[in-house]
Amino acid sequence: MPKQTIAHYHQQAEHFQAQYDSVAAHEVHADWAYLLAERTPGLALDVGAGSGRDAHWMAQKGWLVTAVEPAQGLRELGCRTTGDQVRWADTQLPLLLDLATPAQGYDLILLSAVWMHLPAAERPQAFARLADLMAKGGLLIITLRFGPSDPARPMYPVSTEELAQLAAQHGLQLKALNNGGTNADFLQRQEVSWQTVCIQRPAEVQG
Repeated sequence: MPKQTIAHYHQQAEHFQAQYDSVAAHEVHADWAYLLAERTPGLALDVGAGSGRDAHWMAQKGWLVTAVEPAQGLRELGCRTTGDQVRWADTQLPLLLDLATPAQGYDLILLSAVWMHLPAAERPQAFARLADLMAKGGLLIITLRFGPSDPARPMYPVSTEELAQLAAQHGLQLKALNNGGTNADFLQRQEVSWQTVCIQRPAEVQG
């Protein structure tokens, strides 16, 4: 992830914390929240955890959550929000260096409003790392942002098709939620919309 983007989130940490926390996690993630109810809570990884809103939400549902946030200011605010309910890590995509990796992998990985910050050249490596971290039967949830870029935190074009190709390369199954449609922005930015993609690792290798 570009240093400029991380620096901006660090410098404007209180602004982004207030922005993120103005909308409840269960509303932002309504497209896939039902999947949590169908699963026994296990190990979760929140990549680009920001204010800790989503990590805290998952922890309250019984998940053991590791939150990754490279912007120091946001990470420190997030730690205060979640307390000892969430383990925090200072690392970033595409490599997620020094991240504690459980032998069985993570049952749930969330990238909320993160993928558009990765340049196209970094995405194959980032996806490969995420695929390696997934447990058998695990889920990878990625929210895709459509809309103009912000010069202070550059954003790059995203698509379900790109993720489908990456998923196929790693033997993963992709499903676009909300019937493949987009959702309006919860911060009421008219020019911004979102789509949620669910990627699953098969529970058992076929053949």
